Amino acid sequence: MHMDLMLVRELVFLILQFLEEEKFKETVHRLEQESGFFFNMKYFEEKALAGEWDEVEKYLSGFTKVDDNRYSMKIFFEIRKQKYLEALDRHDRAKAVEILVKDLKVFSTFNEELYKEITLLLTMENFRQNEQLSKYGDTKSARSIMLLVFPTLKASRLRTLINQSLNWQHQLCKNPRANPDIKTLFTDHSCSPPNGARAPTPVTLPVAAVAKPSTYAPLGAHGGPFPPAAAAAAANANALAGWMANANHSSSVQPAVIAASASSLPVPQNQVSVLKHPRTPDTLGMTEYGSSDHEQLMKRLRSTQSVDEVTYPSPSQQASCSLDDLPRSVACTIHQGSNVTSMDFHPSHHTLLTVGCSNGEISLWEVGMRERLVSKPFKIWDLAACSVTFQASIVKDSSMSVSRVAWSPDGNLIGVAFTKHLVHLHAYQGSNDLRQHLEIDAHVGGVNDLAFSHPNKKLCVVTCGDDKLIKVWDLAGSKLFNFEGHEAPVYSVCPHQKENIQFIFSTAVDGKIKAWLYDNMGF
Repeated sequence: MHMDLMLVRELVFLILQFLEEEKFKETVHRLEQESGFFFNMKYFEEKALAGEWDEVEKYLSGFTKVDDNRYSMKIFFEIRKQKYLEALDRHDRAKAVEILVKDLKVFSTFNEELYKEITLLLTMENFRQNEQLSKYGDTKSARSIMLLVFPTLKASRLRTLINQSLNWQHQLCKNPRANPDIKTLFTDHSCSPPNGARAPTPVTLPVAAVAKPSTYAPLGAHGGPFPPAAAAAAANANALAGWMANANHSSSVQPAVIAASASSLPVPQNQVSVLKHPRTPDTLGMTEYGSSDHEQLMKRLRSTQSVDEVTYPSPSQQASCSLDDLPRSVACTIHQGSNVTSMDFHPSHHTLLTVGCSNGEISLWEVGMRERLVSKPFKIWDLAACSVTFQASIVKDSSMSVSRVAWSPDGNLIGVAFTKHLVHLHAYQGSNDLRQHLEIDAHVGGVNDLAFSHPNKKLCVVTCGDDKLIKVWDLAGSKLFNFEGHEAPVYSVCPHQKENIQFIFSTAVDGKIKAWLYDNMGF
């Protein structure tokens, strides 16, 4: 892949960082001179603290442009926003309007709502009347805080990139060793064949430990186009940037409304346990068992496993993921009429959306047309074929909610898991033709998740439930596998393929993650 000038420039910066960290002072200065990429941060900060904004932008423009990347966009946005707020603070409305139109207008393309909110500050006698700007303070302190908001380059970034590359190469080894010996960077890493096959285990390669992402504080509902500042900086920057973080923003998902965007939807905290996220169907493997590679990997997995389960880190240990790359603009809003609990887009018809609701209803929407093609209220197809336990529970409490809807990889079936016992498979024939295909009394208690998989090129349904079990069914309703081993209700299942071997990963509500082969031999 061709490396353009911007990436070459960034690579030089990373090399400069590496040389600084390794104390190669003379080499640093020589490279700065030869490349011309020297950035005098002290000079930049002095000009920013003095409010010499024209000089600040002129100097910065020699190294990066507004639209080079998300980091540059964030820096230019913070500079121009500060310049705008200072004009408002001086009651220089003419200058503020000029900055709004000439300098800040470019960001409206990426976030129109943010631009509108900034514009509304013009109507206030004092912008500190805005709740999120009430602690803005004086100009000098605001400029200092602005500099803290800028995204900073993580330490040892070049080492981290090299380490990630080596880890990836190690993942591709035919016979990965537990403690790989990395002797050179000049050729791709490959473990020599060991005396006995071993299971691959996580390793720390000698170049550097893989850096965990820093904890990020999101910029809020309006922060989509810009990378977030580090949490440490955000703590000091609340007075300036906090006004963009509005947890009760009107774009939040309402219970009976589907807000469709190009990616995942914002989920209120109290709905996380209910709303399942769509899967990408092409991650499902379709390779048949039986090769020598399979036998080798099977032995490797079964013989010397040193770790057989994983526990999630506690919230205090776990770094939060940045949602910065996800789109924020709502493409359309669809009124479902009842609380939505699960959604999944058709694998190839990307505007065809299946929706499951808290009243057991499933709907099929053509999102592009805002048209509901079909709606199916919950009903039991054959009560007599269901277990006595289920029949008793449904008499006691007839309420039923959808816990998961999922399309099969070929788009011909919709799987529906319910909060009591049942799984339904609907055959999709096109348009609004949705037909009953199969009803399974799958689990005792709730069926918490459902997914499709292809062991031996045979389409199957994987389910998990409150009874701590994972089951695999064929399309005739016969149970092929029954996986026992979780000590708590199983919350989620995810079929996966490594080389030509297929697994099922599962998570339980106690935080344990387990991996299973299709062999009824436990996790």
